[in-house]
Amino acid sequence: MKIFKFGGTSLGSADRIRNVSGIISRALADDRLVIVISAMHGVTDRLLEAARRACGGDSGYVAVHEELAERHLSVAADLLEGQALEELSGILRRELEELHDVLHGIFLLRELSFKSSALVQSFGERMSARIVAAWLRQAGLPAVYVDGRELIVTDASYPDARLDEPATRERVALRLARETELAVVTGYIAAAADGTVTTLGRGGSDYTASILGAALGAREIWIWTDVDGFFSADPKRVTDARVLPYISYAEAMELSHAGAKILHPLAVQPAMKASIPLIIKNSFNPGAAGTRIERDEHRDEAVVLPVTGLTSINTVVLLNLSGSGMVGVPGIASRLFTRLARHRINVIFISQASSEQSISLAINPAQAAEAKLVLDDEFSAEITARQIDPLAVRRDLAMIAVVGNNMSGHPGVSAQLFETLGKNGINVIAVAQGVNEMNISFVVESHDEDKALNCIHESFFLSRRRVHVFIAGTGTIAKSLIGQISAHRKKLQEENGLDVVVAAMANTRSIAFNPSGIDLEGWQDALEPRGDYQGIDGYLRFIMEKNLHNTIFVDCTASADVAAKYPELLRSDISVATANKLGMAGPWPLYRAIRDARRLSNARFLYETNVGAGLPIINTLGDLKNSGDRIRSIEGVLSGTLSFIFNELRKGGRFSEIVRSARQAGYTEPDPRDDLSGADFARKFLILGRELGFELEYDDVECESLVPEELRGEMDVDTFLERLSCVDDGYSDAIEDAGREGMTISFAGEIRDGKASIGVKRVPLESPLAGLSGSENMVVFTTDRYLQTPLVVKGPGAGGEVTAGGVFADILRIAGYLV
Repeated sequence: MKIFKFGGTSLGSADRIRNVSGIISRALADDRLVIVISAMHGVTDRLLEAARRACGGDSGYVAVHEELAERHLSVAADLLEGQALEELSGILRRELEELHDVLHGIFLLRELSFKSSALVQSFGERMSARIVAAWLRQAGLPAVYVDGRELIVTDASYPDARLDEPATRERVALRLARETELAVVTGYIAAAADGTVTTLGRGGSDYTASILGAALGAREIWIWTDVDGFFSADPKRVTDARVLPYISYAEAMELSHAGAKILHPLAVQPAMKASIPLIIKNSFNPGAAGTRIERDEHRDEAVVLPVTGLTSINTVVLLNLSGSGMVGVPGIASRLFTRLARHRINVIFISQASSEQSISLAINPAQAAEAKLVLDDEFSAEITARQIDPLAVRRDLAMIAVVGNNMSGHPGVSAQLFETLGKNGINVIAVAQGVNEMNISFVVESHDEDKALNCIHESFFLSRRRVHVFIAGTGTIAKSLIGQISAHRKKLQEENGLDVVVAAMANTRSIAFNPSGIDLEGWQDALEPRGDYQGIDGYLRFIMEKNLHNTIFVDCTASADVAAKYPELLRSDISVATANKLGMAGPWPLYRAIRDARRLSNARFLYETNVGAGLPIINTLGDLKNSGDRIRSIEGVLSGTLSFIFNELRKGGRFSEIVRSARQAGYTEPDPRDDLSGADFARKFLILGRELGFELEYDDVECESLVPEELRGEMDVDTFLERLSCVDDGYSDAIEDAGREGMTISFAGEIRDGKASIGVKRVPLESPLAGLSGSENMVVFTTDRYLQTPLVVKGPGAGGEVTAGGVFADILRIAGYLV
């Protein structure tokens, strides 16, 4: 024998009931069945609404009743015809008349007790089971309607009754053990010893099926619902969640109690006691294997993951009872829980500090006000004496549970869990773990629930790590970066288990967003007006609201306003990769704020491209310092434009002509004076000086401008270039004079003894600085270890592709792919 239970979504329409009958018909060929039926989808909620309206004196309960009557009668008319329809309609109308009388009584008395509420709710299953039984009979199956009130005996706790197991077993045996017809039983509802209606708690039809299965010694209990089984996490919240083929009874109970709505929390107990497997199946996809729930010894030994699944309750209230008067005082916890139990306030979560100064409880928000009243009353004497504080109530919280049999004795699960949460800036408010080590539950702010579920699921279940990139700027560097990510994303996924998702891009006017990833081939078409998210503050607010896990902010702008937000991003545990120099080369207070925020944050801040574009200068400098080497001096050329100009000068070119050709080739800014001023070069050496530990401002860097003093006034670019020939002879003479001494000239920078200077310098012909070509950059580190032969970092130091490559490398380092 098997027990088949069908939930409300499986019975929501005539077509769905036809689908259910097909499932039953196919199964009957191999097994004897008992069918348990829930109310049609949404009916129980509407019944409760009608009862509450009636209690409040709102005659609108009549309209709700009429809506329910129309729905059930129309489904019956869609399924049946002739005499069968006439008989079923008569039965349904009698049920509906009784329901109307009950609601009218509530309306007259203005009173809705637990007892009358249970009676009102019972009509959903009663009418649904009547319809299913009648349809099965018309389909040729020998179905008979069985009222659950005849079978299941409970105490008189009407809304959430407790089972009388011996009496129930006796009744089930008398009524069903020898039943030759196909019993269609109402789920959810039962009866007290005096015959009054009780219910088994919301979702209690699962419990009904399990009770019947245990009483009848069924071979299996199948719970037919609208999903393919238990998932590793809620698939509506975690897109990568997957079906769990097997879980243990204990895991199913833990997951159900902690918020997994797929199974009633109490449904596992009767099945586990009788060692009957529970099977979760999807009535809309009956071919799916589903989830099998049984004892651990039946599970696949290949399953080695410590965590089986995640679940959450997205609205809880945390109660905190605290005070020095609780320390060492026996009976505080007993009084607390006894008083809550007396008022039927269910405690979801408990956490107590070892100091005994506080006890934290999570409960349903609907019971929060009552809980505060009763507990403040219970401890009123201690509160008056200031031994205990008034009960603190904290709202807008979610509880998340990490569940798995294999967590027991598996070191590092908690460390991995809390490290993952910390890296994503998720604050844990309270924690609880049982001694069986099978469930770690914790409370977070509600707005962090989805983020927490996704990052934990990725950490424990996925071989592929995902990072969400938010790009500021859509210029040359951003375009090159998008192209590089697009070209290499698939390879990173397949070979390295890393998925770089560009979740958003924004410029001053537009924004594009897709949490699953913007189409990198057509991202320009995805840009839309910024709307309410104007400016960098608006973009940051947008990023915070989306609250995606593993978020990386990528700055491809040259904006001081954007750079000023780095500390805020880091304090929010959002990592930053930036090509924008105006943070690390900005005013000293901003530089210090960035460093402090990075030190105190779980996020990373990488800015390799600030100095050498794609050259590993910052990383090399950091490695030297961290390994204990003393850096005596840094020399170098850190301007591709100026490197090109002086390399061409050494070949015999005229200065003004070289600048003009460099501009035409796109090596300079539209106004070459921006390059010739040396300002960008100076910012790079300012960053290097600060990295060495010197407290420098921009004005502390001695920078020689190559713009002749007489040409520094207001002047258009063409005029400037025409008049620039006035310095040609000077450069020619300088190169000739240096050559006579075995030297040449270079526009280079130097940091020595805490001072940074940049300008035209004579360098020996054998110097690395004299051997540059094209627009190459170079940095020479002279250290205690690299004294006789300095360490040289050389290569292309400018261009959108090179800079974007450096930013991409920083993204990969933040993601943990590169070190």
